[in-house]
Amino acid sequence: MRCSHPAVVAATEQLNALSDVENTARVESALEAFGRAVNAATAPRLSWWARRRAVRAG
Repeated sequence: MRCSHPAVVAATEQLNALSDVENTARVESALEAFGRAVNAATAPRLSWWARRRAVRAG
């Protein structure tokens, strides 16, 4: 599956660049970054009304 979200692309490239899978700390860090990027890219967008209220409250 392809994604055009820049953070997902960057996290995927970081995972693909890992050559030392024995370095579990680095692998875990890359997987966490990938998970955060995917969550942000797939999070439901706030409704127009919710965005408007957020702007007014801030």
